[in-house]
Order: sequence, then C-alpha cells, then structure tokens
Amino acid sequence: MKKIIILVLTLSLCNLSAQETEEKKKATFATKIIHNSVAGFYPIFFGNFETNKNYDITIYSIFWTNTSFGNLETGSDLLLETGVGLGFKLFENKLYLNPSLGISHGKFSSNSKETKIGEGLVPNIYVNYHDRIFDFEGYLAYYKSLREDDDIITKDYLLNWMAPGINISSRVVLGAFYESFGITRQEEGDPLLIYQWLGGSIKLKFDKGIAFRISAGSTLNTDAGTSDEFYKVSAFIPL
Repeated sequence: MKKIIILVLTLSLCNLSAQETEEKKKATFATKIIHNSVAGFYPIFFGNFETNKNYDITIYSIFWTNTSFGNLETGSDLLLETGVGLGFKLFENKLYLNPSLGISHGKFSSNSKETKIGEGLVPNIYVNYHDRIFDFEGYLAYYKSLREDDDIITKDYLLNWMAPGINISSRVVLGAFYESFGITRQEEGDPLLIYQWLGGSIKLKFDKGIAFRISAGSTLNTDAGTSDEFYKVSAFIPL
C-alpha cells in the first residue's frame, strides 16, 4: 500500500512539475551592436518577457558612445536611452510590431553643462516583417526635450530608417537601405537635416537567430556638412 501511495505522489509531483514548466513564460535577452559613419559605435540591449496575452513586454537600452552626444572634451554625460514597450506578433508571426516609450538621459537635447536625468522622452516603434520572399525592418523615433530651464536651449530630433529586402536564400537578404536624422525644432535656429542616406544592403542570417547587416551608399541631402557617402554595420546576437 505504501508503495502505491509513493508511486501516486511521485506521478502527481511529476505532472505538477510538467504543468509548471508548460505555464512558465519565456524571458529572452539579446544585443545589437551598430557602427555607422555619423553616430559611430553604439550597443543596444533588448529584453523580452512573454505574457499570457497577445503581446509581450519589452525593454531596451541604447548606450550612445559618440562624445558629441555628451561632453565633447571629456566624453562624459553621454546620451543613455532606456525604454519599455509592447511586442505584437501578427499574421502567423510574420509581422512584429514593437511600440516603445523611452527616456533619454544626458545632455543630448540641450546645451546643458551637465547630465540631466530624464532629459527627454523618446516614443518609438520598430517593425519587422518576413516571409518566404520579403524581409523588411523599419524604425522611427522622436526625441522630445523635457528638461527646460531659463538658461538651457533645447532641441528635438527625429530618426528613422528602413531596410526592405528580398530573400535570395534562407541565409541571404539583398535590398535597399534608407535613413534620415535631423533636428525638428531648436530654440535658436531653423530645423536642420543632419543627413539623409540611401544605398544598398546585404543581410546574412546565421544559426540561433544571429543576423549581420552591412549597408552603404550616398548621402542624398545634409544641412550639417556630413560626408557624401555613408556606411552602417550591425550585428544582432541573441544571448
């Protein structure tokens, strides 16, 4: 009798453990390392928490390392961007929409002499679509200054990029690349287009979700005297 009771208890515990494993939601983490001809080098970290709803909870953090985004002389007060959002998988996981709300810290959006916590608000959205033929990525972010003092001059920025492509194989995507970045509002001056790029792009897909993209081309327009040509390299690495 004791053996039967022990067997029943063991089976019950195994079944409960299996149910807990099934119910446990995934939490994933990844990094994206980027370098381009204007902003320079900057790593991004992403976190994703599954829910029992039709969306996931996402977090991100961008560590901008360009000294012109902070204190040019010492490299301090650099722009740090952190945010949280929702990730929606639609059309049998072919389309992924990730609207987020970020907060910027530093002195990027003003002429402040020192770091400002919560200096700006960064509403943004990332879009990813892929099927057997098409592969598309796009991003739009607006940097809105929040910290306004009598002796501080503020600016607002708009960043957007897109990379439409065709799957040449399961490993290679060939396509185009477009990106623009500019000042939409500044207290002492007119709006300023820092750069507008258009070129080609190749994306290589590796095992475990790793992806590498290199893009290059011409600068269509600039009010800031940036180079006539551009490059951008990125590597997405799930951890």
